Amino acid sequence: MEKFILESGKALARLRSGINDFIEDKIEGNVTNLILFILSFFILFVTSFSLIFGVKTIIDGYVYFLILLIVLAVVLVWLAIFYESDKHLETDRHNFKVEPINKYRIRFEYINLDKNAKEQFFRLLKGRKVQEKINFTVGNKSGDSANHRILFVLFDELLVGGIQDCSGERKRDFFQLLMNSFLMNNEPLKENTLKTSFSAWKNEQEKINSRNQRKFIRQMLNKE
Repeated sequence: MEKFILESGKALARLRSGINDFIEDKIEGNVTNLILFILSFFILFVTSFSLIFGVKTIIDGYVYFLILLIVLAVVLVWLAIFYESDKHLETDRHNFKVEPINKYRIRFEYINLDKNAKEQFFRLLKGRKVQEKINFTVGNKSGDSANHRILFVLFDELLVGGIQDCSGERKRDFFQLLMNSFLMNNEPLKENTLKTSFSAWKNEQEKINSRNQRKFIRQMLNKE
């Protein structure tokens, strides 16, 4: 059964890939064009049916064909709406996989998050984008750089594969995620500051302060 499901899944994936290629290449990914194409296909089917069985058959059963056409149109419009909603759902997600974390065991008092900020943080854990930026204030006494570095440690522990080896597009996506999700002491994060702090943070992993920051975050996530 497992092998059957696996092979069927692969076959369905190939079929969907072919359909997607057809929609993108021939219909240019336009939902309206797709609806018109399927309706045209239905009309072609009815015409072919009439040629084979005679026009009288179509006339005698025109009510059924009309009902079928209306049902088809309703289904197509609903599918178009569903397809459009899928695209919006995709834009609501960020590009990173998060390690399984028990949200009920997270010690939010460690990073001073209020109820609303917690809800936004939970969205990040579920792979979704925040609706309102989280104000990150940990490390005020040590300056802004400490804030950035503790934030880096937090995501190094949260994201699958960590962030220490981030480079190229993945690193740009990570910085964009931070800028879209957080404020630093009520101020927007700046990409140049993130780049500088990230490079410094990576080079200081063996220092006592960096080890203490990681211990702090692991305790906050209840990993130790």
